[in-house]
Amino acid sequence: MTYFARLTGRVSRPTRVVAAVAVTTLAAGSLAGCVPSSSTAVEVGDQKVSMETFQKDLDACSSLAVSDTMTPRQVIATTVTRGAVGEALLARSGRTLSTAARDEVLKANDLTVLESNPTCHQMGRSLASLYAVVQTTDEKTLMAQIGDLDVQVNPRLGGWQSEELLVAGSSSLSNLWSGTRS
Repeated sequence: MTYFARLTGRVSRPTRVVAAVAVTTLAAGSLAGCVPSSSTAVEVGDQKVSMETFQKDLDACSSLAVSDTMTPRQVIATTVTRGAVGEALLARSGRTLSTAARDEVLKANDLTVLESNPTCHQMGRSLASLYAVVQTTDEKTLMAQIGDLDVQVNPRLGGWQSEELLVAGSSSLSNLWSGTRS
């Protein structure tokens, strides 16, 4: 069960499709990479999320990041990355999604808990783009589109796990050296 399912108590069609797409995407190749700047949290095509924005999302939304297997930091990093993936897919298709339509997607997928805080609501609206793409694209096409994306995540947040569409783990940059220099 995904962290959103744990958060909302059910698994929606888009969540199941996103999970299925993620497994198939692994067969298509790796999506992971390192972002070109330490001030960038996530970059997917022209979609960029700064570390500053990520930190604001983490500070505001950690209490909503409920998971048995992921830390709140990983949940928020995953949410931000999924949002960037959705935004990149929308941009590539030439489609747009109004604020009202994004809010409808949140309601339809029982993600209205994200509306409890303006920062979380904005993060949720970005995530809604992925849900909207999943709901309006056949699975084969969606798998190909996701496979074509270059998803880059700052290693301080962990690594992009394409098979599950999540950010997990950590790198040496996550545990900065605190010893003495020789």
